[in-house]
Formats: sequence, C-alpha cells, structure tokens
Amino acid sequence: MFGEDLHRRVPMQMDGVEGLNTVGMFIEHAATFNKGDSCEVDCAVIAPELFESVIEVGSKGKLWDGGFFASTEVTKIYSNGW
Repeated sequence: MFGEDLHRRVPMQMDGVEGLNTVGMFIEHAATFNKGDSCEVDCAVIAPELFESVIEVGSKGKLWDGGFFASTEVTKIYSNGW
C-alpha cells in the first residue's frame, strides 16, 4: 500500500467537501495491511483551503483507488508545522 518512502498519495472523498481530493498519507514504519485491518496515518491535503471550513475531529471520509477501499476519520488536526 505504501512505497519505500512510506508515503502514498490517494484520492479521498471527505464529508462536506465536493468531489475527490488528493491527500498524502505517511506512516512511520513499513507494515502489511490485510482486509479489515485499521491503522492511523498522518495525512496532508494538497489544497487545505477546501477543507478549512468543514474539517474537524470526527470528520469522516472515504479513500479511493479505482473504487472505494477504506473509511477514514479525522482524529487530530495539525495546522502548523507541515
């Protein structure tokens, strides 16, 4: 799911935001994920202005890659330091 750099860009549909928007996902250590697994990753949005008015802890969304493959939920928000 992640490349050797432990980073992946993927389209995401976030509740309250129109269309699919690309997010960058980052993990700290290589891992194998199987259907039904869950994980916590850091994400950076490409266009933060699309999310500022609707994103909050608890916001939900879906990741896509040729179709829906995972549900998302925001657990923390970092507005500085990215």
